[in-house]
Amino acid sequence: MLTAGKRLREGAMVAVMVILALVALRISARNPGELSTLDRGILGVVAPAQAALSTVARALGGVLGRYAELTHVRTENDRLRSENTRLRAELMQTKRVAAESGRYQQLLGLKDTTPAETLAARVISIDASPYFRVARVEIDRGEGLLRRGMPVLTPDGVVGRINRIAGQTSDILLAVDARSSIDVFLPRTGGRGILRGKAGENGYRCSVEYLMRGEQAREGDLVVTSGLGGTFPRDLAVGKVTRVVPNPSGLYQEVEVTPDVDFARLSEVLIVVAPPPSADPDAATPPSRRAPAAPARGPSVYR
Repeated sequence: MLTAGKRLREGAMVAVMVILALVALRISARNPGELSTLDRGILGVVAPAQAALSTVARALGGVLGRYAELTHVRTENDRLRSENTRLRAELMQTKRVAAESGRYQQLLGLKDTTPAETLAARVISIDASPYFRVARVEIDRGEGLLRRGMPVLTPDGVVGRINRIAGQTSDILLAVDARSSIDVFLPRTGGRGILRGKAGENGYRCSVEYLMRGEQAREGDLVVTSGLGGTFPRDLAVGKVTRVVPNPSGLYQEVEVTPDVDFARLSEVLIVVAPPPSADPDAATPPSRRAPAAPARGPSVYR
């Protein structure tokens, strides 16, 4: 319990505070435009505290504002990063579709210019072995039309021959396989030979065998199909001579060829499912009704 003396002191303090407040109000009401001594004293005590509080408030406001800005910037960066990733994926998809469309257009152009019935196929795998160069293709329709030995082409040139058939998939023996052999000739010299693949860690390389020394090949010479044997149409691109090995004692030249076809990037191919029509206008005429041929006079050169 509060004692009488303590209650008296508290009552006196309250009375003094009320009197001081009334005096201050009276002074302020008498001349509101001027600060009294009491007002100045109060301001002198309160102003530093207000300034300190204002500084603290501004600092906190700046920190909170920067935090909010950083949060907004981080959110915006995440959104822009996600949008950038999406746009990159769309750009890559667009480039892929454009490249695929370009390849299909070239394949259609080859189909239109090939004088034989053809069938398009999609490459689904390529054997990575350096000793066996085989690609596997899949056809959407035309099952039952394929036969072993049918030639396979791309707009860049000769790919190889059909080797094995299993339903809608078939294996192609590539022209760079050591087991492959294609009759070719060099348009510049007219020299003929057999194109064979070269096994081993040498990339995709070929060589032309049985090319006579008298028909001297040079680096950069074109190599095309001869059309002999009825397998490949004539004048299809095969590659270019990249190396001629001198062999003064031999009967034939040693010629290395780099194929025009990029075998590492095969995607779509064209299979020739029927032989090209004969260029001989008398081919469909029975032999008994054909005009007699002129007698041969001396050796002839294939051109």
